[in-house]
Amino acid sequence: MKKLLIASALAAIAFSGSAFADDRGKETRKAYEEMQREAAKDRREAIREYEKDRREHMREAAKDHREAEREYLKDRREADREWREDAREHRRWARGEHIPRDYLADRYYVRDYRDYDLAVPPEGYRWVRPYQSDDTYYLVQVATGLISRILGH
Repeated sequence: MKKLLIASALAAIAFSGSAFADDRGKETRKAYEEMQREAAKDRREAIREYEKDRREHMREAAKDHREAEREYLKDRREADREWREDAREHRRWARGEHIPRDYLADRYYVRDYRDYDLAVPPEGYRWVRPYQSDDTYYLVQVATGLISRILGH
């Protein structure tokens, strides 16, 4: 009987130990699964944050691109306008064309033509220098604005 009591006590301890081990294994597994769920949740949150930051970056990049394009077009329009003004300011006419009436004003006439090595203009003609920055002289018929000769560059 003593042996039976000892055997039953040992069996009880053995079964309770395995039950204890099973409970401990279940707790460990539950803790592990909980950690996995938390890690997956953290991963999803990190992906959401990354996507949010990426979208914000893309919006900022697009905004910067639009602003740079506006600045470029503005600069280009300004350069084109300046070029057109320069081209208009230094327009060249050919022999046989008519110079605009604006350039037949007294202030464009060359009076000291000998200083510029120009011949004396015939009656009814004048030497005209439309642009002070340009050394091109036009012999123009005053009545019509017809260009008969061009000297200079």
